[in-house]
Amino acid sequence: MPKISEKNPLPPCPATPNCIRTSEVYQTGLEMVYEAFIKVFDEESYRWEVIDLKRIELHAVYRIPVFGFKDDVDVIMEEADGTTTVFIRSASRVGAYDLGVNQRRVKRILKKAELKIKS
Repeated sequence: MPKISEKNPLPPCPATPNCIRTSEVYQTGLEMVYEAFIKVFDEESYRWEVIDLKRIELHAVYRIPVFGFKDDVDVIMEEADGTTTVFIRSASRVGAYDLGVNQRRVKRILKKAELKIKS
């Protein structure tokens, strides 16, 4: 799993294990990273929106199959010196346990984004 940044601007996770908050650094510019995340969210989220274009803040909603529960995924991107740091947080709206769904989701999103950046 990617290392957790001390300066992560996203809200901290609650004490319950139904949330993950982490960051990843990509060795490329913001535009490529942004496009990769947009493609990932287009492919797999229930809906998504750009919250703040100045600092690139995205919000996506995922629906859990069968039960239809909604989970929120928030992403903030920052560029400096040709690298882009992505801060990502995935949290369940209801319940205290998610059976690892949020952690697997974040890992999958980051992996898919990286593959899209490289292609």
